[in-house]
Amino acid sequence: MSSLRILHLEDNHGDAELILAMLRAEGIDCEIRPVKSRQAFEAALADGDFDLILSDFSIPQFNGLAALELGRSKHPDKPIIFVSGTMGEALAVESLKRGATDYVLKDQLARLPSAIKRAIADAEALKQRREAEEKIHEQAALLDMARDAIIVRDLEDRILYWNKSAERVYGWPSAEALGKNADELLNPGGSPQFKLASENLLKNGAWSGELEQVTKDAKQIMVESRWSLVYDKEGKPKGKLIINTDITEQKKLEAQFLRAQRLETIGALAGGIAHDLNNILVPILLGSQFLAEKLNGDESRKMLETMRASAVRGSEMIKQILAFARGVGGEPALLDVKALLAEIEKLVHETFPRSIRLRVKSDAALHAIQGNATQLHQVLLNLCVNARDAMLQGGNLSLSAQNIVLENKASPLHEQPLSGPYVVLAVSDTGHGIEPDMLEKIFEPFFTTKGPGKGTGLGLSTVQGIVKSHNGFLEVASEPGKGTTFTIYLPAKVG
Repeated sequence: MSSLRILHLEDNHGDAELILAMLRAEGIDCEIRPVKSRQAFEAALADGDFDLILSDFSIPQFNGLAALELGRSKHPDKPIIFVSGTMGEALAVESLKRGATDYVLKDQLARLPSAIKRAIADAEALKQRREAEEKIHEQAALLDMARDAIIVRDLEDRILYWNKSAERVYGWPSAEALGKNADELLNPGGSPQFKLASENLLKNGAWSGELEQVTKDAKQIMVESRWSLVYDKEGKPKGKLIINTDITEQKKLEAQFLRAQRLETIGALAGGIAHDLNNILVPILLGSQFLAEKLNGDESRKMLETMRASAVRGSEMIKQILAFARGVGGEPALLDVKALLAEIEKLVHETFPRSIRLRVKSDAALHAIQGNATQLHQVLLNLCVNARDAMLQGGNLSLSAQNIVLENKASPLHEQPLSGPYVVLAVSDTGHGIEPDMLEKIFEPFFTTKGPGKGTGLGLSTVQGIVKSHNGFLEVASEPGKGTTFTIYLPAKVG
């Protein structure tokens, strides 16, 4: 033991000298600072230059419990041992309850050296434990700053550590996650991936891969997971360290990119097919025109005219396919909204099931709008096709257009409120409607409620993009079981 610094509160000089001599005789290298009064004791506490306090219990105008309270308040980690000849059992017990380390009666001083050695050893152990805890807290604070979810589990997959990022990724506060089975918490119903990862970890000491997991609010996420075995001092496995990175959005972007590439390929293929079909139709158009000049019969001419009109319509449709495939839509121009509605009305009548009843209504004197006719045609056609798909058993489809003047109208597509003359187009159906929790997602690229192979999920995203490019905005209102209305606001050209 290195030289021990002792603060000794004792008003009897003879007793103080006796204790010093006895400690040195027992081989305890120590320096004792004797104090006799409260004032001197408080001054010594302020200095703090000591390792241990010895205190008599009865001091004139002062007492042991008061000294204990002062010592504990100033230096809670320093051991305090009472050495007294007047201390009864009740006071001894009370002093221990209030934080004294030990007590030794003056007629049993032989026990003091061992009591001091034990007190110093316990104090050192406490100091080391607190330093270790502080280090752990510092390390935990650093782990909490990490962007990844860091989780420690025991071999039975009970969660022992759960950092702040784990709370953010999964939604479970640490207090709710600790002690829970990780597989049951993050993979309700079990997961073959989890079982395989656990087997590989125990076999190889490490594992990495991608896992599908579930958050507190039942949201499916994808994580890139790295697992490592944690070993004890004897080299035996005692736990698992898991570091998870949320890659849900990354996976969505990758899927969107692949689908976009696929659609680009389809577009190029459609362009080639349309080009070939156009070449096929040219001889039919020329031939029908030539034959019409040669034939005299009304019936023959009528049949040829029907053939020619069908070929012309097919050619126009192919031109539109080519325009969409190439991303060409013509330059913006002043557009007659009524003419646009008439084209859509004709297309719906010719192609939609008879079980869908169409109603078109517009103001008598609609304002013109500045826009791209092909793109706006695509907007209305997409919305009408969605309405058709929502009414598989039939229903009512309504198209309307009217003039309106906005005053500080808020729109999520524009930073500032909008004012001025607008043309409002509305597409309404009486279909199955859209669930409230889906309304916020319907404009996301590739989001679709249709089954596999029945929709790309690009329709409404394209609609929103086109409307925004025309400096307009759109709103949607829907009620499950009753239908949906899309309302498009486009700036009007007045005068």
